[in-house]
Amino acid sequence: MQEDVDQRKGKVKVKLPSLAFLICIILSGLAWFIINFSKDQQQTLTYKVVCSSLPEGKKNCTLSDTTLILTFSTKGLNYLTPRYAEENRVIDIAVSELVKNKPQRSAYTFSNKELCGFLQEQGYPELLLIRKPEVITVYIR
Repeated sequence: MQEDVDQRKGKVKVKLPSLAFLICIILSGLAWFIINFSKDQQQTLTYKVVCSSLPEGKKNCTLSDTTLILTFSTKGLNYLTPRYAEENRVIDIAVSELVKNKPQRSAYTFSNKELCGFLQEQGYPELLLIRKPEVITVYIR
């Protein structure tokens, strides 16, 4: 008799899944998230390059390429930190530190391997390699 009254009013009863089923779905989603993001993962990100700390007597610095495509290897949860956020993807290269062991000139060319080693020393220990560019040149005036 109650069903007849509900149908006349236009109400349709929908049977909701049990609370236990919903809890199981939430727990399995959480377990998948933790397992998936606790593994080591490789991620390729694009960074903007900025020059700073010029050698004495130099006023200006330009780069042959102002973006680097870097590949990192770290735990997946670390990629959720602000360090890897798009607005924080800027690499500040201390030019005087980068060229300190080279003879003084107005242009310096660095291979991927040299630049990767420098960046690892400067606070990017999880950096695996630099995808692009193959070579970067720093012009100092």
